[in-house]
Amino acid sequence: MEKQKIREIKLKIENEFVLNLISYLTVEENYIFVGNENELWFENISHPKAQLIYINDQKKFTSAHTTYISQKIKAISKRIKQKFLLSRVRGLIINIGDVDATVFDEAPADIFIANVKDAKAVSQNKTLIDCFPEITSFNLNADIFEIAQKLQNVSKQKANNELNIFKIKNKPIINNTYFILLTLAFVYLWFQNQSQPLAFVAIHYGATYNPLIVAGEYWRLIASAFMHLDLMHFIFNALFIYRFGAVIENSFPKWRMVLIILISAVMASLFGFAFSTNFSFGASGVAYGFIGVLVFLGFEMRRMFMPLLRHTIIPMLVISTLFSLFMPNIDHFGHLGGFIGGFLAAAIVGVPSIKPFFSRTLLTLATFAILVSGLWVNGVRLTQNHDFDDFNLALISKYLELGETERAEQLAELFFPEVE
Repeated sequence: MEKQKIREIKLKIENEFVLNLISYLTVEENYIFVGNENELWFENISHPKAQLIYINDQKKFTSAHTTYISQKIKAISKRIKQKFLLSRVRGLIINIGDVDATVFDEAPADIFIANVKDAKAVSQNKTLIDCFPEITSFNLNADIFEIAQKLQNVSKQKANNELNIFKIKNKPIINNTYFILLTLAFVYLWFQNQSQPLAFVAIHYGATYNPLIVAGEYWRLIASAFMHLDLMHFIFNALFIYRFGAVIENSFPKWRMVLIILISAVMASLFGFAFSTNFSFGASGVAYGFIGVLVFLGFEMRRMFMPLLRHTIIPMLVISTLFSLFMPNIDHFGHLGGFIGGFLAAAIVGVPSIKPFFSRTLLTLATFAILVSGLWVNGVRLTQNHDFDDFNLALISKYLELGETERAEQLAELFFPEVE
């Protein structure tokens, strides 16, 4: 990523009311200044009503001036739509002073106008109140020195936040712990795989295998996400998780990160269980879960994460998906499940710095519960309708060969309960 610099903002504003209005937009509504010394433009791509605001405090609001601003809003809106994948951008023109009534008829549908002279006029303006319901409770008559200090502090803080979003401030403890466990598990299983067949080692140590999951070994739904037996498989997953997991934990700290990893792992295993009869293992489901989380962040925090999503994650996802189509023994269902699990997990736990949407959380939880139930029912049905006898017998024979008669007897009872 290119190194960015914080741009110093200089505004030529003498009107205290305008400064108060700017203070409200930046402090309370999270708008950022995107204009210059002569034009006051503000942008908040996450705002539900007005993503772009122009404040006119220097000219009488004539029809010609409205045409100029409307054209500029259209041009900026087009750029914002392309950059942040927005379907619609609405512009708000706040005019300070007199207004020519005819301009209201000329404004396009996605541009609306609020004409106010002072703080008192704000409380009577339906357009502004509709966009910003809390503006009436904000003090728009603050002292100019108080406003200036507040604006300076907020501007610096927001600029630093954007520049430092991918600079990990705190150590990603959860992600690093998972990375270390992946490494230790790989080293251990690597040596085990040198003396025993891969299939046996995988199933013995926790790979998802439908008959055993149906028999009650549910721990495999999580344990499989810690297993690797191939060096390249391990390197790809581990490096992705180490790099992007740290970024995610910076947005979803503590217990949220634990849930994201667990839900991604379980959903990846459940999708494989529901749609495939092969055993599977690996942290690919969690890696794709992290991609799902980054997609969620791309739409939840567009300004910070959409560039990463568009320029890095989406191309990487497309390339890895196309590449995996030509690779044998790839659990595509697990990848899909991990992606969906990560996205749902992020939507459920929510970003701590953003106001929670309880209705969305409840809807996501309901979706997750229904999906898990459906996957389980389909997985059980798939297992019952598929013949695993040959593989099960080979597995039992291997345990007998190794002298683990207790495990062999246990599996025989699970797989062939009708045989005494």
